[in-house]
Amino acid sequence: MAIIGGGPTGIGVGRELIDGGFTVHLYEAEADFGGVWNDEAPCGRTYRSLHLISPKFNTQVPDFPMPADYPVYPNHRQMLAYIRSYARAHGLYERARFNAPVTRLEPAGGPWRLVTAAGHDLVYPLVVVCNGLQREPRYPDPPIPGAFAGETLHARDYKSPDQVRDKRVLVIGGGNSGCDIAVDAVTQAAGVIHSTRRGYYYQPKFIAGKPTPQWMMELGTKFETKAETMAYIEQVFRLAGYDGADYGLPRPDYPLDAAHPVMNSLILYHIGHGDIVPKGDVQSFAGKTVRFVDGSEAEVDLVLYATGYQRSFPFLDSDLLEWRSGIPDLFLHSTPRNHDRLLFMGFINAAGGLGDGLKTQGLFVRAYARALFDDLPGLKRFLTAKTVDTPDLGQTYFIDSYRHLWEADLWKLLAHMRRYRDMLGEGAPVREEVRVP
Repeated sequence: MAIIGGGPTGIGVGRELIDGGFTVHLYEAEADFGGVWNDEAPCGRTYRSLHLISPKFNTQVPDFPMPADYPVYPNHRQMLAYIRSYARAHGLYERARFNAPVTRLEPAGGPWRLVTAAGHDLVYPLVVVCNGLQREPRYPDPPIPGAFAGETLHARDYKSPDQVRDKRVLVIGGGNSGCDIAVDAVTQAAGVIHSTRRGYYYQPKFIAGKPTPQWMMELGTKFETKAETMAYIEQVFRLAGYDGADYGLPRPDYPLDAAHPVMNSLILYHIGHGDIVPKGDVQSFAGKTVRFVDGSEAEVDLVLYATGYQRSFPFLDSDLLEWRSGIPDLFLHSTPRNHDRLLFMGFINAAGGLGDGLKTQGLFVRAYARALFDDLPGLKRFLTAKTVDTPDLGQTYFIDSYRHLWEADLWKLLAHMRRYRDMLGEGAPVREEVRVP
């Protein structure tokens, strides 16, 4: 079978399939593994000061820990080294076809025909698409009125604060990328304005000497209700100096856990020191003048859009998929309802590290492949379930925004993937070896 994409998800899926005894070909457009962490290639989304926003304890794969000398929050070079060591340890390099961007993926009477720019042209009984979320830049839609006469840049192309040296910079976007880049730009820019459309919760990277996600997990059942737990966490953040309202920012109008967390220990620090000037939405451009919805104006030299990414599958005709709200309508954010030999993995956001999700997704694909190729009774039940079931992934709880269309409650998602994985395995002989298709 084929895997498209050699980022963390493609590697994780490949590892589990190899361990299951399957023949795997992994196609990667670049010369080596890494995906967004590959700063040696155009697909990289890193810059010099970038560190993970999730700590190593829940970013590492459970049975393949990061080196002991890695810090709590590794930098992007350490993350790349870890990903490649994981691929090397589990035989992915021997199965990879590098410098082979997929140019065409089309149905071939059930299986899928896969064509690459490197000359590959093969038919596979199952294809797993893992080409990543951060490929095609997304900009405000509809576009901001007026014309801007200065430079524009998307977060995708930000590599160093040298790009903003001595320039008046406007960063648009309140997610982790927008906050991280605004903080990074402060070191070289003549001035930084940060435009966000709503109030946000800003979480420190450490509480009580522990990475914040670990501290939150260790609260366990200390409180009787979720509401009490969330209220306590908000109170601790406020006492630690991480309440945006204390810095003049709008207070969020949604619960703390109803949006993807913004993990940044420095954004409010720089706002408090005047290094970053917070603003609301941009109303219009006129030359180098930016007008904001509050009626204020500012002159800027460069606008940096940290406004996210579109789903992009340039090798696949879009009408082959079912779409909803601009993204493919996938069961469990992974399984097309109208195709049985095509999977999409890694197309989800959740408030947690990479490790557990990577392992669970890989094991799900392995169970699916086993059920498909061995024609297990559980496959028929699953194929029916994916067209009628509506498992609760927490989707309706999150705020209404484009990026939250694929946000999920991590623990609900993992539980459902395990449940359907068990369903796929129904009818398998206890000691049966996987047949290699």
